Amino acid sequence: MSSKPLALTGGSGSSQLQDDQVLVDALPYLDTEYNEADRQLAMKLVEHECKTFRPTKNYLTHLPVPDYDAFLTKCMLKEMDRMKKKEEMGKLDMSRCELPAPSAVKGVDRKLWAKVLRNAKAQNEHLLMRQINLELMDEYAAESYLQRNKVMEDLLTHAEKELRKTKEAVMEVHANRKMAQLKAGEKVKQLEQSWVSMVTNNYRMEMENRQIDSDNRKQIKALKLDPTKLDDKEDQEN
Repeated sequence: MSSKPLALTGGSGSSQLQDDQVLVDALPYLDTEYNEADRQLAMKLVEHECKTFRPTKNYLTHLPVPDYDAFLTKCMLKEMDRMKKKEEMGKLDMSRCELPAPSAVKGVDRKLWAKVLRNAKAQNEHLLMRQINLELMDEYAAESYLQRNKVMEDLLTHAEKELRKTKEAVMEVHANRKMAQLKAGEKVKQLEQSWVSMVTNNYRMEMENRQIDSDNRKQIKALKLDPTKLDDKEDQEN
């Protein structure tokens, strides 16, 4: 509804913006007469503000200095060092999952057979444990996953409700802003109409006064009166 000159100072960017007419102080829900040039001007102002703005206060000064190495273990440090050197990751040792028989070329080696036997027992124990886990999973996992899904669904429902509330709050802010701007627009229109009416009345009164003054001068001239004496008489009466 109204406009004001740019108030940016300092820098070539601000001087360039000052040459771009004026910045419109608009009511976006009411004003519709602005074009692409006005939008570009607003974008220039935003870019200029982003370039010149510098934080003046560190809002993290009250917090202690974080210890970024608190959770670094020897294994993590070793792995990070390997990644810095761009070395390949070591392959998994799958030998414990194999069950090779001792070679018969060298004859019977009791130590070698004992090692192979320990490996076979370990793998057999692993398979037994795996079988037990599968049986437990078959019996209890379904109900556990159903409960977990129920918890996840509740979390999702709660998040959706919060999101819906936030959206409704945003829409309410926009609606209140729109109503306030429309009311302000009606008030501005009334004031503009009142101003135009008063200016028109003042202009008419001025024209009437000039006409009356012109008629008085004609009457004085027709009656052949002295205007100075009439002025002195009016001063005495006042």
